[in-house]
Amino acid sequence: MADDQKAYDGGARAFDIVGGVIGLLVFLAGIAMIVLVFTWVRDVFDGVDTQVQQVRAARTQAEMAAAEAAADAQAEASLSGEAGAGQDAVVATPNKGPTIGDVGITIGLKMLGLLVLGWLGALVASKGAQLAGAHRGKRE
Repeated sequence: MADDQKAYDGGARAFDIVGGVIGLLVFLAGIAMIVLVFTWVRDVFDGVDTQVQQVRAARTQAEMAAAEAAADAQAEASLSGEAGAGQDAVVATPNKGPTIGDVGITIGLKMLGLLVLGWLGALVASKGAQLAGAHRGKRE
């Protein structure tokens, strides 16, 4: 019976080693996922400044274009001798960039997705730690 017990202990030990290695690999994969999420969050925040600057530049250009169009309309009206013609002109400017709302929604959705990915990474890391330490104290 002692030989049977030794054979069982050897098999259990091999199982414990394999389970511990798999658990450690899963834990490291979860940690890698969390690190990736943190780098992606940093990239999102770096991109926010760029998008906000694009919005500000687009609004400034639209205001300048509207002012130029009004000045041109007034100049044409004064050349033709019609004083009230420039007031009736409506000038439309095309949308030249994202609005603050568009930027906010995009950033919010990115952050929500990254929050979910970070949570999943933490779950994977905790499951790996649980697998790595599952059989260590059970041998008698």
